[in-house]
Amino acid sequence: MKQLDALSEQILSRIKQSGEDRIAKHEVELEKKLEDSRLHLVEQQKQRKHNIRLASEADYDRQLQSLQNKKRNAILREKQMILESVYQAVIDKMSAWDDETFQQFTESILKHFEGEDFKLTVGEQSRAYFTEKFKEHLKNGYSQMTISEETVPNKAGFIVEIDGIDYNFFFEQLIMEIKKEFSPELASLAFEKNE
Repeated sequence: MKQLDALSEQILSRIKQSGEDRIAKHEVELEKKLEDSRLHLVEQQKQRKHNIRLASEADYDRQLQSLQNKKRNAILREKQMILESVYQAVIDKMSAWDDETFQQFTESILKHFEGEDFKLTVGEQSRAYFTEKFKEHLKNGYSQMTISEETVPNKAGFIVEIDGIDYNFFFEQLIMEIKKEFSPELASLAFEKNE
């Protein structure tokens, strides 16, 4: 019986040792899994923080770009308004020319039509410049010219008509032509970086 007890004791001891070894091994595996999970969670947290930072930076960049666009557009609108006011000031100044300046302007244009049969139609706002004396002077210099009795409403300047083709010398039209001519240059100035 002692042998049986000793054998039982030995078997129990081996089973106990085997169980303790398994438990220890299982504890090591669980510790490793727990550590792996912890490291995975730490990495996920880092990744989330990184993604949040990237999203915040992207949002900030978008908002900054939007503000820069609004600023640039506001500056461009202001420049356009200034240019428009300059153009309008030129038209107003031309419309307020004294008789001598207007008549010199008219003759400088009409010289290009010398020897042609043409009709001169005056803008309503320039009618006062065409005194009888000035009309007579023009008729002496341009014998093929006729001056229309009609005027073009709300216009300053005149039209020269030759063979059904109108050459427009209304001040507003002249300034529009200047605007077209200088638009590329003005646009490049308006879009320069240093606004």
